[in-house]
Amino acid sequence: MLAFGNPEEEPGEEFGAELGIEEFVLGRGTGNQSFVMHMLVPRFVATICSAENDDSCGHKARFSDVVWWDAEPSAKEVNDLLARALASIQKIEKHQENQIKQKISDALLLAEERFDIERHNFRDIGERLEAQAEELAIIAEEQQLNIEKRAEAEKALRLSEERLQIQVSELIDSEERMAAQAQEMVWLAEDLQAAEQKMKFLANHDALTLLPSRRLCLKYLKDILAEERTEGEKTAVFFIDLDGFKAINDTLGHEAGDAILVGVADRIRDLLAPEDMAARIGGDEFIILLKEVTSRDSVKLLAETLIEQVNIPFSLDGEEARVGASVGIAFSLDDGTTAEKLLNCADKSMYAIKKKGKNNFGFFSDL
Repeated sequence: MLAFGNPEEEPGEEFGAELGIEEFVLGRGTGNQSFVMHMLVPRFVATICSAENDDSCGHKARFSDVVWWDAEPSAKEVNDLLARALASIQKIEKHQENQIKQKISDALLLAEERFDIERHNFRDIGERLEAQAEELAIIAEEQQLNIEKRAEAEKALRLSEERLQIQVSELIDSEERMAAQAQEMVWLAEDLQAAEQKMKFLANHDALTLLPSRRLCLKYLKDILAEERTEGEKTAVFFIDLDGFKAINDTLGHEAGDAILVGVADRIRDLLAPEDMAARIGGDEFIILLKEVTSRDSVKLLAETLIEQVNIPFSLDGEEARVGASVGIAFSLDDGTTAEKLLNCADKSMYAIKKKGKNNFGFFSDL
């Protein structure tokens, strides 16, 4: 049997009714003039070929590759079936031909409409080009008549451009000078602001060690004493005087003495919590404020550690220098309720340590 496509494709079952056969399907095969017929009663499958010959023969149609399931029908039945199948095929082809002609007709109409549109557009373009050409001719005549005036105008324009360039250059130079002056003013303002901040800082801090000054230390102590405290919570005040500092100043010079003061300030600062404060109140004297103290033992431990750190030798240009520390300690509530009183008590305790042999610490309450 010849190869063919799906038997149920076009033209479909509706043409089976025209052939007068029940359960009839007619579909196109692999060639343009080849159709496949499938019938159930009598049951067979056949390929119907339709081919165009010359005018004398007309159309010819034949069955080929017939496969039977039931008894073979009579010759008359086959001829009738062939005639009806051929008529159906021709109707299908006629229908397709009419569709193709309609599509061609629609395409021609659309092409004519587009041609008319393009023709009108072309006519409009031509008219616009003619109008533009006329305008250009008029302009050319006017330009020809005014050549001398145009030359003078061009000369004046060149002079104006030169003057404008000079003015622009002068303006750029002026803007650059103004920008430089503005930048200088910005730098000056920044310097002034930095100087003002530095003055504010130095008004409350020691210029050498950068520790808070005596005035700032007293203010902080007054603020601490004014705060409400829980039971058993006190503030401790350390009054520190360096031992052996004058000898270093006398033998190694003031620069070495300044280096010692800066080193001692750094060592004290490293021992304190953020809420505590260390201050230099003049010469070789320092103050420490411990904001929240709950036990005497913790203060004693800090005093011992402080003396140990101060006793570590300092290296000054390859030479070692040593100082000690005499420390007097006073507690709020126990020794005084005002800042001045506490500083005075701590100072007295420090002088008592000096008399006993220096480089040690003591409490005012033990005097």
